[in-house]
Amino acid sequence: MQQLDTETTRDKLLRAALHLFARQGLDVPLRDINELAGQRNASALHYHFGGRPELLVAIIDRYRLSDAEHSAIEAELRSGPHDIRTVVEGLVQRSCAWLATPDGRDYIRFVFQFVVRLPLREQLLDGTEAPSLATVRAQADIIHESLPDLPERIVRERAVASLDLVLLQVAERARIIDDEGGRGLLAEDEFMGNLVDMATGLLTAPASRRT
Repeated sequence: MQQLDTETTRDKLLRAALHLFARQGLDVPLRDINELAGQRNASALHYHFGGRPELLVAIIDRYRLSDAEHSAIEAELRSGPHDIRTVVEGLVQRSCAWLATPDGRDYIRFVFQFVVRLPLREQLLDGTEAPSLATVRAQADIIHESLPDLPERIVRERAVASLDLVLLQVAERARIIDDEGGRGLLAEDEFMGNLVDMATGLLTAPASRRT
């Protein structure tokens, strides 16, 4: 991981944390982050961020879309009419945009690990989802409108599963690009098209008698 000499200590800690969280998970020892950032003072991270939760929030705040951008995406989704495939295409395009840079690839790998720990089903049920994931509820509403015969609990499950699928596939592509030199990857257009197909199929699969 390249670091510029002009980076502040806080910047170095953030980049080191993102790099390690992306590869080793969110429970990586904080001392490893200090070491990768070149900080001899073991308390440097605590001084600049306070602890792990504050560090996670700082990473999200630095890289995520602004509240205004999320509001614009959600407003566009709700303006309708939209079919489910169009909604999925937007999600895939926004997620794949992170693949363009090393930091972006680290971030999408971090986001996948972060999102799978969130209680998204409960947040959708209570209407309290995090602002950074605001489009999940809008997507769930569109799915419900497109598939009115599906119970809301099934729609909620599919909305969460489709987000997890997209983030998993994009995060895995980021991993292969950085850690395996991109070996065996589909071309970008083919990858995105296939991912849209898979996620759309997940959302629109016919309901069985059991569900």
